[in-house]
Amino acid sequence: MTAGYTERSEYEPVTIALTSVRGDRTEDTVPTAGRRGTAMRSVTTALQVLEAVAVDQPVGLSALARTLRLPKATVQRSLATLAEAGWIEPYEDTGRWQVGVRAFVVGSVVSSRGGLRSAALPVMKALSAEVGETVHLVVPSGRDAVLVERIDSPRPLRAVVSLGTRGALHATSNGKAILASLPSEEVEAYLAEGLAATTKRTIVDPAVLRAELARITELGYAVCHEEIEEGVVSVGAAIRQGGHTVASLSISGPASRMPDELLDDYGKKVHRAAESISGALPARSDLT
Repeated sequence: MTAGYTERSEYEPVTIALTSVRGDRTEDTVPTAGRRGTAMRSVTTALQVLEAVAVDQPVGLSALARTLRLPKATVQRSLATLAEAGWIEPYEDTGRWQVGVRAFVVGSVVSSRGGLRSAALPVMKALSAEVGETVHLVVPSGRDAVLVERIDSPRPLRAVVSLGTRGALHATSNGKAILASLPSEEVEAYLAEGLAATTKRTIVDPAVLRAELARITELGYAVCHEEIEEGVVSVGAAIRQGGHTVASLSISGPASRMPDELLDDYGKKVHRAAESISGALPARSDLT
């Protein structure tokens, strides 16, 4: 999960109305079986393009076509459709694309499912105020951790990560906290696919990562020493719901403000905060 440092105004939540894109249909507009098949392929392709943009954003047409192994013309049509509907948007004037507001709104609804966001926000605000650093909430998605909420540090120099950003599980404190909570067979399946390096500090040796995960289990929190971004240090702890890990919480800041002697204290704080959120979540059987 890549971060940068910048001076910026406080993050302010924006309320966005999600309008319906479903049109009225009559018998005359119901597609035949052949048309339904074509329409389904178009929808599937558009969703594949949307997912690829979300993973690699900002990303251009050529890169998407290579990743998806689709003709550029096909990808271009899907991009145009997604952009018109607000699911993606141009990234500055680079010819590349990023996820748009509509996708963020839908993602926010998903992250709120089961009361995660409402349970986490008060705890996140209190934790950020206590330590003076940025607090992140992520959820697992495949081999990644996806940022779904953040409370920015009040300090001018802060870690800035866009909502929706993905980071490899083995390269972030939140991700390692999630990995450490998984059954051993799931961890081994993750390791079997390889460990890519993001910085020179990223753990890429499976044996070293196994030892790290054992340490995380013992301590109750994970530490990331500039493993996802140089100059960024974080501590994270898993959030559970009904015995299953559903998210993770972290404190993130510049390495200069998070020396080794502070990490145990911050780790214990983030662990307590994650436990508090876990206790506020409804049992999974209560979810609809």
